[in-house]
Amino acid sequence: MKKLLLILSLSLVMLPLLAQLNVMRPNFSPYALKSALPNLKMSHSMGFEAGTSSSGDGYYLSRYTNTLSYKLSPKMDLDVDLNFVNFGSTSKGFSLNDDNSTKLLPEFSCVISPRRT
Repeated sequence: MKKLLLILSLSLVMLPLLAQLNVMRPNFSPYALKSALPNLKMSHSMGFEAGTSSSGDGYYLSRYTNTLSYKLSPKMDLDVDLNFVNFGSTSKGFSLNDDNSTKLLPEFSCVISPRRT
């Protein structure tokens, strides 16, 4: 028990000292990956649509897409699209029904540009 208290008290004393000396400062910036992976590109897109019929019933659909593109070579790209889609229907007065669903739709592609002569 004494060892635990000694380690705990030393760590409480050392942490402010380490912060003052600028030791062990991790880089949590999302842009830090850019220097580590220069061939990686990421983009996002979002969308929403809704519609209704003349009887008052309707639908809704929202979409979020995260696209990752990695350049394997000057002539070859590997693309990954992750689509998160949420959809369902509505009744009269825009009350939501119990058919709300969410789907994850992945898409993978490898684009090869052959040599041009």
